[in-house]
Amino acid sequence: MKTFNEFIEEAKNLRILRTAHYTSKESRDKILQKGFEPGSTGAYHPRDAQYWHKTVYTTPSSRIGGEYGKSRVDLKIVNPKIKSTTSKKDYTEKVKSLSKKYSGDELTQRAKQISPHVQSAEAIKKGERIVRVPDAHYDMKGSYVMVDKDVANQSIDRNPQPTIRNPKKPRQNPKRIPNQK
Repeated sequence: MKTFNEFIEEAKNLRILRTAHYTSKESRDKILQKGFEPGSTGAYHPRDAQYWHKTVYTTPSSRIGGEYGKSRVDLKIVNPKIKSTTSKKDYTEKVKSLSKKYSGDELTQRAKQISPHVQSAEAIKKGERIVRVPDAHYDMKGSYVMVDKDVANQSIDRNPQPTIRNPKKPRQNPKRIPNQK
């Protein structure tokens, strides 16, 4: 039995990652009722066919997610095990350090940039359950989050907290009506 202080200390260490899987309205309703179907994934999946069916792609970015589907399924994952895959910055640093030792074709081969999908497939093989995957531009801000499908099923947030907008801050993409100031 935990004491109250132990419980509070444990609660302070919890991390919650809120992301969303974007899909069609019918699919969203089905997911919220029954969870993710066997074999279902997000828009992208690792190229390794042995592992793709075990993952669900979500994103913390509504801008990126909106490109793949209009309806969102919110996932609230407690204590996420996030491993950032290599980004463009890491690649540049790798090239700089390797250029001191190698040159020409050997440098090109050793500093080869690995695609996010290959990185995520390798992470699944190692046993990582949740991995942050950069988007097409290697931008970690709007990154995909690759979630083990079982984790995603258990983590569906059926009653997400509403986003409270600051009334003083203007909307990012207001819908403009022509000929109106």
